[in-house]
Amino acid sequence: MNDQLIDFYRREHCPGCASKDIDTVYQLSYADESLKQFIESFYQQRMDYRLLEDQVYEMGKCPHCGLLFQRLVLNQTGQAALYGEWVDSQKSLEKKRYAKAKLFRQYAGQLETVSRLFPQAPHKIEILEFGMGWGYWSRMATAYGYHVRGLELSPERVEHARSLGVEVMQELPEPSPRFDFIYASQVFEHLEDPLQTMTELSQRLKPDGIIYLRVPDARGLEGILKANGWQPEMDAIHPLEHINAFTRKSLSVMASKAGFRVIQPPLRIDISKFWSGLKREIGDRWLNTHVYLRKQ
Repeated sequence: MNDQLIDFYRREHCPGCASKDIDTVYQLSYADESLKQFIESFYQQRMDYRLLEDQVYEMGKCPHCGLLFQRLVLNQTGQAALYGEWVDSQKSLEKKRYAKAKLFRQYAGQLETVSRLFPQAPHKIEILEFGMGWGYWSRMATAYGYHVRGLELSPERVEHARSLGVEVMQELPEPSPRFDFIYASQVFEHLEDPLQTMTELSQRLKPDGIIYLRVPDARGLEGILKANGWQPEMDAIHPLEHINAFTRKSLSVMASKAGFRVIQPPLRIDISKFWSGLKREIGDRWLNTHVYLRKQ
């Protein structure tokens, strides 16, 4: 990797609704010692920090949709270095391979919801997992009988997913309505232009197709950031990686711009776990940043 090509560029419009009205809500130099210590520790000193020291961690806010986002983001060469070299891929894989059963119960619950959204038998439902990662969600969806393909750019992750029996794509197909359901979990917070990506995915969905988005929840984050400054535990605005920090409102506005509307998932309350189930349903329907969107 040629480090001289790694640089930052400034986003001049809101990546969620395309507005050019942007307010700056926070700035911190990457030379700040606390930020430097966090990044060097998180990436296990896999990067040359001199690439960052002259840059600024700047959070902007769109007054129209409410999206918080990092104004300065790595260029394509920098992103290739970030996800290909700086991120510990072995640690990332182990988080999935050795995950607790709770994660897989979550996957199963999502697939139960898919079965309620579509009356057809699973083998008739075409699913795309966008940003597949290591392939564990796609493998479970395949076990449920769905026709699933996972889209992933990382060769290492592609190879692993194929070893699990997952059908993999490394680029989006030509625009045509071919998928009934698109699953995109923990992806849109990383994208340079999530609105453009939503529009591109819409072109691959069948009429009345559904996309499921799940991103970190940035509710209340602006106030905390202004009051206390950046803190390492603020995962929704992780420097370099989580460059878009969504709330339910900003997700909904972005979806509407791309031709989607929010729909409510079917109820799935277990009577033996009534109160925890009711709490989850309230969050899923009105608060959380994981939403089901139907193509209009």
